[in-house]
Amino acid sequence: MPNPSPKTDPTRLATYSLAAGAAATAAGAAHGAVQYSGVQNLDIPQFTATNLNLDGDASNDILLKNYVFGGNYQGATVNYFPGKVVGFTTGLSYATALAAGTTIDAAATAGGPFAVSLGYANNPDSQFDNANGAFIGLEFPINNVSHFGWVRVTIDNAAGTFVINDWAYEDEPGVGLEAGETPEPSSLALLAAGALGLTRLRNRRTADAD
Repeated sequence: MPNPSPKTDPTRLATYSLAAGAAATAAGAAHGAVQYSGVQNLDIPQFTATNLNLDGDASNDILLKNYVFGGNYQGATVNYFPGKVVGFTTGLSYATALAAGTTIDAAATAGGPFAVSLGYANNPDSQFDNANGAFIGLEFPINNVSHFGWVRVTIDNAAGTFVINDWAYEDEPGVGLEAGETPEPSSLALLAAGALGLTRLRNRRTADAD
């Protein structure tokens, strides 16, 4: 009995379909995805400020400050409208120190200030005085459309130190993310599996043609 043609062999057709489907699924996951900076650990010396460009375009998105105003002060300002920080106002405006897994979206930033204190000497409302990898949640514009992201920071207000650990944002407009969320490793694994399946199929077809 002759061997099935490579074009009609059910096993090979199933392999091809699975590989193509995996590659297509992974490619779809690349549209509307969390973009992550990787670990940075950028030090902001006292009396200075650092602008972060979260998405790598022509505009800086958030200014992080390590100043001294009769006491150590750390703060943040989202540079462009309609940018906001997840925070609150009690006379002065403050950022909320978010825990990992906290949702950052339009509901979280609604009514939030665009300029906030993080750590402020002897101020009971500042939540970042002793922050060890705490998250700033923010809304910022890309091409005048709101996106959401987070910046992880470590602050010792008493010592006057401020370190930007890393950051991430969701590249689909208007879609929220969780504090600490990074790209799904499974998407990368799925793409690799799809590519491997297609390579094996091509090799088999080449061998059958010889």
